[in-house]
Amino acid sequence: MIGIYYLIGTLAAAAVITTGMLLRAKLPTKQNIALKAFSLALAAALFFRYMLGQDNIASIVHLQPGYGLGCKQVIVVAFVQVWFAYAADMLLILAPFFRVRTLPALVAYFALPVFVLNVILMPNHITAILGTDALNAFNTRAMLIALETGLGLGIGITYTVTNFRKIRLFRMEWLWFALAVLGCIFAAFPSYGLQLVLDPQKYTMNPHDFNIYHRMILYPAAVIPITLYVLLRDKSADTRRFAMMYYAWLGLLNFSFFHRFADFFGPSWVTALPLHLCNTAMYITPLCLTFKWKRLFYFTYFINVLGAFLAMVMPNYNESTSILSTSIWLFYMNHYQAFFMPLLVVGLGIFRRPRWKEFKYSMIAFSVYFLLMLTINAWFSNYNASVDYFYLNSDFIVDKLGQWARDTRDFVWSFKIKDLTFTFYPLYQFLFLIVYYGFAFGMWFVYEVGYAAVSGWLDIAERNKKIRVDRLALEARLAGRSIEEPMNMENVNKLILKKFTKRYGTSDVYAVKDADLEVHGGEIYGFLGPNGAGKSTIIKSIVGIQTITEGAIEVCGYDVATQSVQAKRQIGFVPDHYALYERLTAREYINYIADLYEVSKEDRDERLSKMATRFELTQALDNPIRTYSHGMKQKVTIMAALIHNPKVWILDEPLTGLDPNSIFQVKECMREHAEAGNIVFFSSHIIDVVERICDRIAIIRKGQIQCVRDVHEMEANGESLEAFYMSVINGSEVDPIPVEGASADKPAKSRRNRRNKGTEAK
Repeated sequence: MIGIYYLIGTLAAAAVITTGMLLRAKLPTKQNIALKAFSLALAAALFFRYMLGQDNIASIVHLQPGYGLGCKQVIVVAFVQVWFAYAADMLLILAPFFRVRTLPALVAYFALPVFVLNVILMPNHITAILGTDALNAFNTRAMLIALETGLGLGIGITYTVTNFRKIRLFRMEWLWFALAVLGCIFAAFPSYGLQLVLDPQKYTMNPHDFNIYHRMILYPAAVIPITLYVLLRDKSADTRRFAMMYYAWLGLLNFSFFHRFADFFGPSWVTALPLHLCNTAMYITPLCLTFKWKRLFYFTYFINVLGAFLAMVMPNYNESTSILSTSIWLFYMNHYQAFFMPLLVVGLGIFRRPRWKEFKYSMIAFSVYFLLMLTINAWFSNYNASVDYFYLNSDFIVDKLGQWARDTRDFVWSFKIKDLTFTFYPLYQFLFLIVYYGFAFGMWFVYEVGYAAVSGWLDIAERNKKIRVDRLALEARLAGRSIEEPMNMENVNKLILKKFTKRYGTSDVYAVKDADLEVHGGEIYGFLGPNGAGKSTIIKSIVGIQTITEGAIEVCGYDVATQSVQAKRQIGFVPDHYALYERLTAREYINYIADLYEVSKEDRDERLSKMATRFELTQALDNPIRTYSHGMKQKVTIMAALIHNPKVWILDEPLTGLDPNSIFQVKECMREHAEAGNIVFFSSHIIDVVERICDRIAIIRKGQIQCVRDVHEMEANGESLEAFYMSVINGSEVDPIPVEGASADKPAKSRRNRRNKGTEAK
């Protein structure tokens, strides 16, 4: 009969290869459709030959010859054939449906050699599954194995030839390929593997009641998903979904070891149905991943995960069973998947994190499932007393909780329908339902905390990685100079924007586009524009609150993107909306800011005393900030911005809420700060104030700098800043003055004008 099996395999392989090559030459767009069809045929062959009976080799213990396999070496080869065949089958079933970088290499270097081996040693493979009888007489499952082998060989060859240019790997890709092969092999490991290789009689310990063996089996439930998450989180969406589907379908294959056709249609079918909560997860997860059933997925996310966790913590297997037994390993392999697969699927972004609506629908679905299990338990108990789906019919749960829980089962409701008796435990089953609702809600909270923690850790890791990379790049650009030195020594007394562009997220609209500005030491620079024009965007990017999309910003020669800390040390910032630690006193808060900038005690005390006097806050310095008025809080913000005597003082609408005397004092501070050779960058809607104290102004409209003007020249020409500003923002034609370097006498001229304006104001 082996000749017939080889003929079946050869015809199957030839059909796939011939079809693939013909379509590749004439209709290449339909070749992949044909491969998908053959892959589904391979899936059908695997499904029926697996479900029609047990694997012969699963009965072997400790490599003891028997069941048609005559020696240990033959048993090992047969076991590898069966094991690797499952992994290779699943690769070829999924491969035509996904575009994954390493998938062509996995097919060419792993799956294809496995099928070549199984073609050569087909009798050994058939014996491992069916025994020697299948070699002597025609057997349906043997025919399916031959068909499976032929289809796998044909698909592997066709797929490899079609993707020949993609099977070449470079450098680190070989590492990812090796990890992928190990992952494929690990996921396909048969549950009877340990029992087949080792002697269960020597390992009689049983994992139960949190003993060391129980704990050692529980730990991988946390280690495996974390490992998979770290390896897959940066991969493409196709790669992540492929990996999860591969693992889920192989998990279902392993789970079906005790759930084959003979179990469903045999005399004990009433207890063999996969209706336990964790059993349903083995079917739901792969189906949801394959067909993208989002709503059904959230049922397993909220309900099955909790059930699997409780099952692993309180296992219900026989305490005398060996740790190597097939039943124990099958129990944990299945519950691992039911426990962490839904969490991993959400963590990897395959399905989004659920909201209240999804939780609500999941609870409704669980209620339906719960009522269905109550009915089935009461009904099927008439045929088999051991029916106990979801532990609603037995003392398994209450025995672990104590006498008070056992007492809840004393309330019994029983009735008859014809010859059938239906028995319920209303108090126990109602409390079971309510407690499960509470646990599900609590698990949702735990999930969210866990996702937030992991996101935080990963964000920190990414930031640290970026900091290291940026530091190396910065050191290279500085060419041996200290990183504390400015990148551009020629601009140590300037604030410069070079083609600065900012876009939020993936929006096609630019908040700011190609902004160029150059502000010199000794200037008070006014920044004007209507609401939403981009003023705050530019200011927040200068001070480092927001990132730069394109272009560059320099603060006193320091590049804001690569020398952010050094650039921030040069800046004092007064935001449009202050944010203070209001439980602190003003003195404590300002000292805290001074500590951040490493201001000496002598300098901070001198500056704080001077500013407190100027702003009339001396008596209130030691009062909590929460007791201050709006204007007083604004003064504290201004004082904190000046405590380290910054080279660049940036003010965004600083006069809001201040009384006239305080406004005058702020303007005086601005003049004095600029006269000391520093930069004052001032954004305001109060045109009169800008006109009186600024040296130059820039006007921004719809994210673009419209013009830069010298206020003194406008005054000399009799131009009104207010009229000019209104014409610009209303879209009138304006001849912009280009950003240019300051002349040698310009700072002196500016200081003279400021002194004159100051005298007039007084």
